[in-house]
Amino acid sequence: MSFEQKPFLILFAVTFVAWLLVRHRERGTVTLLLAASLVFYAHNHWFLLPILFAYCAVNWWVAVRTERSSRPRFVMLLGVAFNLLVLCYYKYTPLLLQTFIDVPANAFEKWSIPYGISFYAFTGIAYMVEVYRKETTAEPNFWRYSLSACFFPHLVAGPILRPNEFLDRVRPGALPTEPDAPGEALWLIARGFFKKLVVADRIAVTIDPFFAHVNGAATEGVWALPYVWLYALQIFFDFSAYTDMARGFGMLFGYRWPENFDRPYLAASVTEFWRRWHMTLSRFLRDFLYIALGGNRRGRFRTHLNLMLTMLLGGLWHGASWSFLVWGGLHGTFLIAHRIWSGTRLARWLNAREGIGRHLWHAVAVLLTFHCVCLAWCFFRLTAFADSAACVRKWFECDPAKMWTGPWTDPAVWLAVALYAALAWAAHGVKPRPGFAHGALVGLRWGTLALAALLASPSSGAFIYFQF
Repeated sequence: MSFEQKPFLILFAVTFVAWLLVRHRERGTVTLLLAASLVFYAHNHWFLLPILFAYCAVNWWVAVRTERSSRPRFVMLLGVAFNLLVLCYYKYTPLLLQTFIDVPANAFEKWSIPYGISFYAFTGIAYMVEVYRKETTAEPNFWRYSLSACFFPHLVAGPILRPNEFLDRVRPGALPTEPDAPGEALWLIARGFFKKLVVADRIAVTIDPFFAHVNGAATEGVWALPYVWLYALQIFFDFSAYTDMARGFGMLFGYRWPENFDRPYLAASVTEFWRRWHMTLSRFLRDFLYIALGGNRRGRFRTHLNLMLTMLLGGLWHGASWSFLVWGGLHGTFLIAHRIWSGTRLARWLNAREGIGRHLWHAVAVLLTFHCVCLAWCFFRLTAFADSAACVRKWFECDPAKMWTGPWTDPAVWLAVALYAALAWAAHGVKPRPGFAHGALVGLRWGTLALAALLASPSSGAFIYFQF
């Protein structure tokens, strides 16, 4: 079930109305929201419920035992191992068998990965480790913990929440009874629908044929770079749309969760990009992998190695393909290169410029960073290495007569992007205060939602990050 589908809208409406009736009774609230979350996850996939239940049961038990055990580290590591082993079994069994035993690809035609497993596995790991570190207390009630792990807005594609961001609000006496900033929640939901239905899905229709035949005769001589630009926009609008809607729906039930994106394509370095892109994953990799490996505390070589290992594992987290490893390796290389570059005299001199020189250097850095990210996106989008290589080659080898023609020049695509930019600018410029400005803001929110319905692409696909 996905946010933009009719079954979800019906489920949400029924759940929200029921929540308004039971919100002052904690047991009823927990039961209602947990039941709705299980229906959401199991819609047309009831066979996945035992996997989700096993994750909840093991993570809850391990956290409670960690808090009480004389060997807390051992118990915690057992829980982490369970999460990772089950995750690896479902995500990487086909890849490993095809790589090392030469099992034919068609042997795994019916193999399915439980959607959202990467997200709820990482959320569980963060919880158990924080209990071990005594940064939070274990939740003694299984059903309350299960609600924090399974709540439908964040279950499938994040954000990856820490206990203080959600579990602490599910504990006795802390359950919200009122929506948190319903006007802001409506704007998040409205702009999420617009990003997904009007922008991301429209871009997908435009670029999918190119990527499907990127290494074939149908795209011979076609300039690949504009399609990669559009894919960069598609994955941003698609994933940030999910996060916006997740945060908006969460706020309607009284829960406020952290931002996941902060204009990532305006970053002036890949280091800054990872502070702006999928921020809850970035901090998870930093806190539970990079720092655990030693961070930057053991010299330059070890720092660079830790960066590379973190990004390689972060790449593999995204999917069962060696191309994701290349994607992570490229980002690791860019991060290391930026650390080396930042220590040079030229970098310090450029960063110390003032006035027009500073702005020019910043613009160059943003463009360079964006194209480094786009280079990595080629390996993220195309899981066959030959296709990824062909895509990169066609950045530079193309028929001049085909450079400014093709589906990527469709004005409807760029108008959709421009319209979203105008709506976002208008929402940022209108301050939520009484009077005309308040009315304009309310109108903008509802108007954006109406435009999302009216201008929705006729072809809508699942959220990209559902596959992870």
